[in-house]
Amino acid sequence: MTVWVEGATGKAGRRVVDALTAAGVPVRAASRHPGEAHGSVTPVTFDWADETTWAPALGDADALFVKGLDTDDDAAKTIARLIGTAPSARRVVLMSAVGVDRTPDHAPRRAVELAVQESGKPWTVLRPNWFLQNFDEDEWVFARALRETGELYAGSGDSLVGFTDTRDLADAAVTVLTEDGHDGRGYAITGPEALTFGEMAALLAEASGRPIRHRDATPAEHRAHFARSGHPEAWVEHMLHLFALVRAGVFAPVTDDFRRLTGKAPRTPAAYADEVWRP
Repeated sequence: MTVWVEGATGKAGRRVVDALTAAGVPVRAASRHPGEAHGSVTPVTFDWADETTWAPALGDADALFVKGLDTDDDAAKTIARLIGTAPSARRVVLMSAVGVDRTPDHAPRRAVELAVQESGKPWTVLRPNWFLQNFDEDEWVFARALRETGELYAGSGDSLVGFTDTRDLADAAVTVLTEDGHDGRGYAITGPEALTFGEMAALLAEASGRPIRHRDATPAEHRAHFARSGHPEAWVEHMLHLFALVRAGVFAPVTDDFRRLTGKAPRTPAAYADEVWRP
């Protein structure tokens, strides 16, 4: 089989590409700025905003791994059109997020889930928690402030989050893309424990050997912080909404879905901190 991976150069997508490649699965790695071909990976140009790129990028892929459009009100219609452009695809795996299945049907991410489920293709939804790699790879969520001021900028109070390693998401994706028995199911991929952002800051500080503190930003401070990123207002609103969900406890539960899918224990926040942040 061949798997088409959207966002193949992003922090989650590139780990999915790596995991599929390690499993011997050919990949069509889709991105606006595709990299170089290597091994069983074929980079293809793909742009959500340019539908002329869709069919050539999809090719004759047997399965699709799709992240979708988090902040686009028309995301559900767009992803439905994309799936309709892939007649060879026999399976669709959507990367959504923890808690999306409990949101109103009209919410953009939930509407995307429903569009995939109503596409006529066998489907599986993976719902990871907040990615640990946001701390070192996502400039305007956490990484820049951590690097420049030693602040873990998160308006979260003492709310808990079951932080997920992107490599665990990738391993789960390989299972549901390549094995039968997962059609019509959703899995919440979380870490093995839930921590506060303050506890996460302490882990990063201990591993890095430098002062890092949790900055419990107010919504107004957070808005100003995110606005400096230059991202569209829709992205700013999306991030503020996510932190409202953090404070509401949506991301606190941990599950054993990853272990049941892969037979492995999920990676811990402490292991991530030691691997990535220790000099």
